[in-house]
Amino acid sequence: MKRAFAWFICLWSAAGVAATLSASQSGGEIGMRIDALVYPESLPRELESGLTNRLYLRVTALDGETTLQVSTVELAIRYDLWDQAFTVTRTVNTAPAETVRLANTSEMNAFLQSLHFPGIFSARMLPPSRPLTLRAELLLNPIGREKLRMIRKWVAENSAPNIDQGISTSNTVFNRIFEQYADGSDLAAVWRVDLVSPPFRLAPQANEGN
Repeated sequence: MKRAFAWFICLWSAAGVAATLSASQSGGEIGMRIDALVYPESLPRELESGLTNRLYLRVTALDGETTLQVSTVELAIRYDLWDQAFTVTRTVNTAPAETVRLANTSEMNAFLQSLHFPGIFSARMLPPSRPLTLRAELLLNPIGREKLRMIRKWVAENSAPNIDQGISTSNTVFNRIFEQYADGSDLAAVWRVDLVSPPFRLAPQANEGN
């Protein structure tokens, strides 16, 4: 088990330098694929903790700077300490959740290194002759504002100042999280990634029925 875990960490470290987002079309729907995400080094340990890890995505279909559609995706990942297998529950907008079981860390790593999300948008609601792009904003294990307020209070009361830097490491981390609230968001996360796809146009059959 230790050897598999060390191998898992090596795979994360060897992930691609830059993640890519690409659009796909099938059956009148627009999906997307994200490859080579570089996750936090602590994620392999967190995934095997037995606690649920959550990856949230907000995906926007854009015509230039104009927002056409917005969808949200949640991936909830749980490791069964007894069976030593992973369960991934995917929820897109308000659709019923879908669950997939991954037998080991190798399958979990492959899943997260190439994320597929079909049916994010309806092609019928998008202009057929315009160059479009997709933007995906990803948050890993975000913390709610009220919970974060309580944590910050605890950190302030329990962290000793660092003489050299003038601020504790814990406070530095949480200050980074709080900076994300500047835009009025109710969620923040230490790990956050924004990706934009290359421009694409709808296939002719994608808008049939408009």
